[in-house]
Amino acid sequence: MDEIKLWALAGERASRVQPSSAMDSELRLEEILVKNPEMLIPDLTLIGWQTATDGGPLDLLGVDSDGRLVLFELKRDRLSRDAVAQIIDYASDIESMGVDKLAGHIAEQSGAGGIEKIENFHEWHAGKFGEDRLDVLLPLRMFLVGLGVDDRTQRMAKFLNGKGMSISLLTFQGFTQDDKTLLARQMPVETKEEPVSRPSRNSLSSAEIQEELLRRAKENDASDLLESVRAMFRENWIGSRETPGAIGFSIGLPGRTPAGGSTRHAYGRVDPLGDGRVTIIFYGRSVELCREQFAPLMNEIRYQTWPRDRKDNPFERPAAEIQFGVNADE
Repeated sequence: MDEIKLWALAGERASRVQPSSAMDSELRLEEILVKNPEMLIPDLTLIGWQTATDGGPLDLLGVDSDGRLVLFELKRDRLSRDAVAQIIDYASDIESMGVDKLAGHIAEQSGAGGIEKIENFHEWHAGKFGEDRLDVLLPLRMFLVGLGVDDRTQRMAKFLNGKGMSISLLTFQGFTQDDKTLLARQMPVETKEEPVSRPSRNSLSSAEIQEELLRRAKENDASDLLESVRAMFRENWIGSRETPGAIGFSIGLPGRTPAGGSTRHAYGRVDPLGDGRVTIIFYGRSVELCREQFAPLMNEIRYQTWPRDRKDNPFERPAAEIQFGVNADE
């Protein structure tokens, strides 16, 4: 990375602003970024500090403006290739959890370091981003944040991005002037991709969302089947509550938070499809409770799992969702 030099101007006179030590800058950098997340990326919402992973605690966890999960690892000095390996280790553990287990993990770990406590991540994410399913969290974005970077680390990051991963290097440099600390960051100019079109419910009432969803179901010849499936859940899942979203109804049941408070966990979802079909999705929490009931159905009705890996038995992966695409007979 090229060295950044700053000058303070007083009329026509320029005086050099001296760099501060890497250690002094790093000790304050994490606290500053937690309170000012926009210094990292625009419209970032932080949801975790020192979040536990099998590889160790992840410095900062957040979601971007599209609701996608973002990982940040901070270093007190120049970024090195060891930092690349470290954040990939964290990312591989987080992504391997599956979205249902991950949602619970995020909620349990939230609330530290002055970051908001989230009781139910499914509901929090749906309310903020208008999405009632969490696969929009993936694929992960990774950021390494440091006070400089070496050439090998830049080369590795470029290689990994070329292979379809998303890993970025953010470098700050500290300066001291008149007992004040200044932070400079070199901002790369990137070509903006066309934004992914995602339906949003933030500006609509619940009744308007439900009306739009029922209209889509009617257009897809799935109205009667959708009502039958909803009736099935109401009859069998006592105390459940439907929450209409952009693409379907999520089904929640009463539960408890790790701290003992009451909440409502999402256990499944129903989405109308075309050709008179609907998708009934059971989250990993449901699969864990109903292994015996699901086993015969999976021999009779077409299904897929999420994460999508049909070679695996979902019963061997507690976090796996089962998604049944059914017609009226099924």
